[in-house]
Amino acid sequence: MLGIGVISIENRSHPVFLDTWRKILLIAGFCLIIFNIKLLYYQQPPGYVVDIYSVLPLYFYGASILCFFFASFALFSKQDIVKELGILLLIINHAVILMIPYMLGYYSMGRADDISYIGEYVHISQTGSIQGWDIYPAAPILGAALKTLTGLPVNYISFIMPILFSFIFIGGLYLCCHFFLKERIILNIAIIASFILYLGPYNFLNTPHAMFFAYMPLYIFVLSRFIQNSTFENALLIFIPTILVPFMHPFIVFFISYLLLVLIVVGGQLNRIFPGNYRYASRPLLVLVIGFLSWFIYSQSLLGNFAQHYQSFIENSIEPVLFETTDKLSQINVDIFKIVKLLFVYYSRYFIPLLIIILGFAYLYVNRDKMSDRLKKSMFFFAFFYIVFLFAEVILFLNPFVAHQPDRITNLNFMVYAQVPLCALSLYVLSQKIHSINRRTILLVLLLTGIWSLSLFGVFNSPNIFKANDGLTYNEVEGMTWFYESKEYVNTIVPMSQIERFRDLFDEKKGLDKNIAMPEISDHFGYQSSDNSTFVDLNLKQGQQSNVVLLTIDELLYQKVPGYMEVGRFNADDFIRLREDPSINLVYQNKNIEIYTTV
Repeated sequence: MLGIGVISIENRSHPVFLDTWRKILLIAGFCLIIFNIKLLYYQQPPGYVVDIYSVLPLYFYGASILCFFFASFALFSKQDIVKELGILLLIINHAVILMIPYMLGYYSMGRADDISYIGEYVHISQTGSIQGWDIYPAAPILGAALKTLTGLPVNYISFIMPILFSFIFIGGLYLCCHFFLKERIILNIAIIASFILYLGPYNFLNTPHAMFFAYMPLYIFVLSRFIQNSTFENALLIFIPTILVPFMHPFIVFFISYLLLVLIVVGGQLNRIFPGNYRYASRPLLVLVIGFLSWFIYSQSLLGNFAQHYQSFIENSIEPVLFETTDKLSQINVDIFKIVKLLFVYYSRYFIPLLIIILGFAYLYVNRDKMSDRLKKSMFFFAFFYIVFLFAEVILFLNPFVAHQPDRITNLNFMVYAQVPLCALSLYVLSQKIHSINRRTILLVLLLTGIWSLSLFGVFNSPNIFKANDGLTYNEVEGMTWFYESKEYVNTIVPMSQIERFRDLFDEKKGLDKNIAMPEISDHFGYQSSDNSTFVDLNLKQGQQSNVVLLTIDELLYQKVPGYMEVGRFNADDFIRLREDPSINLVYQNKNIEIYTTV
């Protein structure tokens, strides 16, 4: 037990009336979750909307927050049945949130890469082989296997996969906390904290880097068991997933290699806090290196593009992600209000726990003579890994070798693996200032519910976090199916969307073996530079023909989303004039897609 020597929480009983209230609140929580499920079930699909939060009434989210509060409150009961029902309510509430896009009738919750991976599920399940571009095929192989085993439509698999890995993430975090921490109240805090929506919008995407980021806490748990006790069973459990790591994602390869190296280098010091043979980390590292080199040699795509990528690097080093992020922020005129909103809505799941951790260490330092050695060692143990994982993030931000979207790195933050147990410990330490157990429990639950509530309003891409909903509708898929089947391969103009990704979604069964030429267009379609010229005159060469594909997301992006509105590439008048332009004809129209062709 960690015990801090001030107050023994485990030795004091909760009043009977508090357990009675827990049971009443649990009943209310299950009634609310049933209400939310019914509300979702009868919700009519709205088609594409920029702000997915606007589709459901505010009381739906209020009911979800109350469910989280009631379930969290139940976890502090000493009655196992009450605690288990609280965990069940947390699980159902989490699942309902993740089911929102499916229940609102979206085809999938991602575009670009997400579309390509859905198509890869189809390709693998039909041919048994991966495509040349798929250089980390672990997730597509798993998705294809699920499609083959269940017979479900491929886009259903794109919803199931993120939900599955979201729960793997929660379970992995809890197992790590249970392995290192034994105090009951700390584990209760850790369970609740694990349900905070740390993955943000990546809770809904079937992209490999997100899914295997979610898998890492489980890997860390298995690795920790192997280091502590290197039995044959533990060795088998760690070596099998390590062999598969090269097929997951380059960032996952980097993270595990980095973690194993850290364990080998500083294992002697860590052994004083958490006993184990840290030299054993060299064994999975060797397996990882051999596996990666084997896959590298085998992969024709990797070898085929290596010379090209190397030459590109020599000629022009890739811009670090941090510089790209700074450039984007400068374009949207970031002010203090926007920064505060982004911190507390989008990054509250990282920012608020960091403040709690800082306060926890300050309190620990002031009262260091009253704290047990085991508690202090545990705090410093997880603080060390928090800093180690922070340094990994810095490497990804500043390195000029591997470019990536800033959003992916800032959302999928390796620090969370140490943040959850460290935050649980810090809350445990800070709560000792409150002598009333009832008041202490209520304040802990209120604080954790507040963090979860903020993460709920940042879990979907929406104007709240300066983004548009990335959900893909059936209307758009039907429209693009018609487009690829009916139109010739001429120039195709699209304001924003990467419609060439639909070729991956449809695989090669529709004969999509040619690339689409996509000329760049001027801001405002060039209309602001001329009052009398037509779309064709402004955007195409003389005699050149083109299709124009207009999606609802492209039209609303610069009209509804803060940040994009400041950039102002397009406005409502541009699209009104486009529809009235005599040089193009409307040939297809659906709820969220219009297709034109030049006269």
